[in-house]
Amino acid sequence: MTNQIEPRRPRLNINRSPIPASPIHPLSALVTVILDNLFDLPELAGPEVWVITAPIVGGLCLVTTTLVQRYLAKDEWGPAIAKGMVMGIIAGVPFSVTGTAAGGVFLAWAGMHEWIKLPSSKDGSSSEDHEIIDVNPK
Repeated sequence: MTNQIEPRRPRLNINRSPIPASPIHPLSALVTVILDNLFDLPELAGPEVWVITAPIVGGLCLVTTTLVQRYLAKDEWGPAIAKGMVMGIIAGVPFSVTGTAAGGVFLAWAGMHEWIKLPSSKDGSSSEDHEIIDVNPK
């Protein structure tokens, strides 16, 4: 038996991102943008129609966002309902600017979290990651 010393393979942390995860699931943000723009034409009719369309849009967004946050983002019911209410109120405002802006921000946030990674060194490791391990201890 020979005592061979092999260098330990570096641990790469590929999934690290300098941007934290978005508090809202990307699908919830997309639903907010879609619902906000879907009811754009009825909102142009005037304040009389807002009484009908605003609660419908807000309610649809509340339910959809709550279910997405609960079952896809794995939030508990309390935070999922709270996020659903906030996004529902944002989408229910009778101007498409608010829902589109808020949904767009959350979509961009989620996208930047996924796509922007910390820079790594040329060989993908640092000097701290190398450790010598004795394969055949005495």
